[in-house]
Amino acid sequence: MYAAAFHLFYADGTVILPPALAANTETAVRRNDGYSTRFTPPEWRWDVLDAASDAMRPWYQRLTEEYLAPATSDAERDLALESLWMAHDAAMARVCKAMTATARMGGIHSSLPATFVVVILEGQRGDEEADLIRASVDPFVLTTVPELAEHLREAEEA
Repeated sequence: MYAAAFHLFYADGTVILPPALAANTETAVRRNDGYSTRFTPPEWRWDVLDAASDAMRPWYQRLTEEYLAPATSDAERDLALESLWMAHDAAMARVCKAMTATARMGGIHSSLPATFVVVILEGQRGDEEADLIRASVDPFVLTTVPELAEHLREAEEA
C-alpha cells in the first residue's frame, strides 16, 4: 500500500456525511494513454473502506446536530455550513498529517513503505483540490512522494 486518501466529502445544508477513506497498492495502479489512477481514489483497489466511514458516522451526526440543525433560516444554514466546512477541512488535514507521521514511524503497519502518505484527494472540489493536498501533506513529506508533488502541480495548473 502506497497511499490512503479521504475523498467523497458531502454536505448539503441539512447534513454532513463522513468522507470515504480509500487505499491503494502499486499493483492496482492502472495507466492508459497517459492517464494514471495513482491519485484517483474512486478508481483505487479499496475505494471506500466501510469500516472507517461507519466508525466516523456518529461523530458526523453530532456535527450535523451541533452546527446545522439549530439554523432556522437559509442564511443561518449557509453561514453554519461554511463555518463547519472550513473547520472540517482543517481537522481532516490534521488527521492526514498525523496518520502519515504514525505510519512512517511504523505505528500502523510495518509493511507500509517509507513513502506512505495519507492525503485529501477531492477532485470534485475543483480548484480547491490543490489547497486540500497542501493542507493535508506536510511540505517535507510532499518532497518524498514525487508522484503526489506532480499531481499537485497538475491540480494547480487546472
